[in-house]
Amino acid sequence: MILALYLFNNFFKSLIICSGSSFSIFFIFSLISNLGEKITFYNIFYLSILNSIQIFTYIPSHLFILSIIVFIFNLKAKNELIIIKEYLKLK
Repeated sequence: MILALYLFNNFFKSLIICSGSSFSIFFIFSLISNLGEKITFYNIFYLSILNSIQIFTYIPSHLFILSIIVFIFNLKAKNELIIIKEYLKLK
């Protein structure tokens, strides 16, 4: 049970990291593309946030694939993947 909670916490951390970085990248590109419009900066800022959220709803698998990759890299970096394999007797 403790191993499952540990893995869930690590996956949740990687999910937060991937969602934050993806949101910031989508937000910056959306902000740059909307700066040419003739509306106030507050409206451009709000529109860029909505565009970033819209991208997440169009491609939700993008977030989970990246979080799984970050999760595995995180486990490999600390050699925890080998310990988990030995604990579960996986080949």
